[in-house]
Amino acid sequence: METVRIGLLGLGTIGSAVAAQLVTNAQHYQALTRQRWELTWVAVAHPNRPRTVKLPATTRVTTDWRQVVTDPAVDVVIELIGGTGVAQAAVTTALRHGKLVITANKDLMATAGPALEKLAHQSGGCVGFEGSVAGGIPILQLLTTALATDQIQAISGVLNGTSNYILSQLDQTGGELAPALAQAKAQGYAESDPSKDLNGLDAAYKLTILIRLAFHQVVNPAALAVTGITALSPQLLNAARQWGLKIRLLARAQRRDQRLLAEVAPVAIGPQSVFYGLDGVDNAVALTSERLGQTVYQGPGAGGLATANSILSDLYRLTSARGTSFTPAVPGRVYPLAQAPRTYLAVSAASLPLGGPWQKRQAGSALTRPLTASQQATWAQRLPQVAWMPVSAISG
Repeated sequence: METVRIGLLGLGTIGSAVAAQLVTNAQHYQALTRQRWELTWVAVAHPNRPRTVKLPATTRVTTDWRQVVTDPAVDVVIELIGGTGVAQAAVTTALRHGKLVITANKDLMATAGPALEKLAHQSGGCVGFEGSVAGGIPILQLLTTALATDQIQAISGVLNGTSNYILSQLDQTGGELAPALAQAKAQGYAESDPSKDLNGLDAAYKLTILIRLAFHQVVNPAALAVTGITALSPQLLNAARQWGLKIRLLARAQRRDQRLLAEVAPVAIGPQSVFYGLDGVDNAVALTSERLGQTVYQGPGAGGLATANSILSDLYRLTSARGTSFTPAVPGRVYPLAQAPRTYLAVSAASLPLGGPWQKRQAGSALTRPLTASQQATWAQRLPQVAWMPVSAISG
């Protein structure tokens, strides 16, 4: 029976979950794959820190990731360090040594993914990164296998569990962002530094990965139009509730007139939206394709077990030669999604003036007629006291 020797970089929440699954479900994986998955190395920054997972006696622990990725006996390197510094050096070195690499690192795959896949292709390795987008939802494998022969026309997604939890709390209780963020931290749904969750960058990284696999275009995350949730006011949230709307941080991309349009931004959605009932930390992705129309995929978007499952599915797929990691793509240019006319929710502390672009109005808020981005900008200059929020299309 073949033995697959695994080097694990990082033993945090996700790393511990992966290690625990490898230990407790060893017989199941052996029966499934006809392979013995052996956790040979674990690299950690703090080897004496108390941990919840008990490693096998044969597993070697080190603080030097180089020992792991250069060991000729290691077949697979699982990178769960995070970030783009040490993680990129470790993954690059592992690929140059012909290893299979699996990562859940969205920052790394969004900014350096094409280069790493090219290196893997040249070195005889592979990169699996299912866990980098939407946690336990196997959206990347769907795009590269079951939907590979279809033509993806649009992607919409709630891709950040932290912001979705916060917005769900504000939907239910009102109030301001800070207490909801504190509750998210207390529940373990937000990291000590949640800035990428709040400013939309986390979702932008994930959208960049989806664009590459769905539209076969490489775009720079910095080129995306990104707006986070930090500027949302209680007045805007309250007005959304009065209109029967919810505000969600949506990542969206679509083809239109030979252009790729994309954005990450808070959007007001109605009951017709596929995301309207999505509360808490769950993620969801809606795909519109030429042959299937709209399909929706929902599930846990974060957490140790959910992401560990995606990592282990990559391990099964890559070690069983059931797929490669090389995804051909060409450099692409992305344009703001706001170029298309859309409705806005407009909110003011006072009564909105007559003669505006309103199609429905209450005392302090209104829904506009469809406006282009330039038209909305013109009205925003005329009415500087008004806060504006785009309202999504019926289905997304």
